[in-house]
Amino acid sequence: ISLPLSLERITCPHSIDHTLNKMSDDVYSDLVGFLKSDRADLCVAAVKAVAAVTDEDDLEKLVKYGAVTPLCKLISRSETAELAMDSLLRLSSEAPSFSNQTAHDMFEAGIVNRVLEVVFDKSKKKPKFVNAALAVLLNTTRTEAGAVALLGPEDYSRPLPLLARFLLPTQPDEEIDQWQHFGGILMNLTQIEGGRKFVARISTKILEKILPQLRSKNVFRRRGIAGTVKNLCFDKDSAWWLLHEIDIIKHLLYPLAGPEALDLDERIGMDPELWMEGCDKVREPDEHVRLFLVESILLLLATGRKSRDHIRKQRTYVILKVADMVEESEQVGEKINECVQFLRRDEEGTEEGSSDRIFREAVPTVSDIVLNKNYDDVD
Repeated sequence: ISLPLSLERITCPHSIDHTLNKMSDDVYSDLVGFLKSDRADLCVAAVKAVAAVTDEDDLEKLVKYGAVTPLCKLISRSETAELAMDSLLRLSSEAPSFSNQTAHDMFEAGIVNRVLEVVFDKSKKKPKFVNAALAVLLNTTRTEAGAVALLGPEDYSRPLPLLARFLLPTQPDEEIDQWQHFGGILMNLTQIEGGRKFVARISTKILEKILPQLRSKNVFRRRGIAGTVKNLCFDKDSAWWLLHEIDIIKHLLYPLAGPEALDLDERIGMDPELWMEGCDKVREPDEHVRLFLVESILLLLATGRKSRDHIRKQRTYVILKVADMVEESEQVGEKINECVQFLRRDEEGTEEGSSDRIFREAVPTVSDIVLNKNYDDVD
């Protein structure tokens, strides 16, 4: 069975890029029609043609003429699944003028259900396919509708299978971390109230389970979880729980701590993890992660005087002060400075110097620790 002339022309491997750049609007319309065809050979050829498009203007024309909806359906067909998923990923990532339209079209085509279906079906999917599928889901959940669709009913149970796989240890021989983008999905979900409830639910301890990802070797995992924590910090009512039950400050400060030596007085009252590694400690290298972490601290500082008192006592100022000395990002540096203003300033209605005295009174001096030690408690 021969292909239609227009599709045969644009699927020629030696001329496809040139031909697509010269395509008229009619050809785009025809190509989308071929994607919807019942003929398997036409669908395969059409998906290959779409997958070969690299120019941003051409990608936007594909979105404009409705290529997203049929591509969503084609991820469920084994012969077109991988190319269709890769095409959806490019259309939702590399066509900025139409990114919202792409996300809307994917949502309308039921992409959330389709991705979950193909990722968890019984056939063994290649890691690259799963990685692309989660990246598509990441782009879909940028919209509120997409986030709501993934969260599901009020029990918010739909993301749990994805979370379970995200938390599994990665294998050293894996060619790609196929679940890495779930951290970004969580960040998108927590932009809405339902997502924040899902992560902050005390009974499931999800937040406690994902916080170790801030130390992952994978920057996408660190970035996603740092953004998730920042979104949780927007809820003023959660501040006490985050500070006292989760002990969130030590998790935020650890990536910001570096190899610089700290004086004994600076270490008093500080979590030992923040200084015990000494010169071997590596500060978070990703600017986006550092920004999310500092912004999280800033949001917590803004929740009230009691929060600020607690954060001061954990020697947050020391870590931020040293981090600021080597910070290369102007944006991160500005946020650190805002935190420092909160930490060092005196509260309204209190006498001068009260902010520093709050810490001194909360933490004993070196001599107090030695003199007041009860040696009868030592085995």
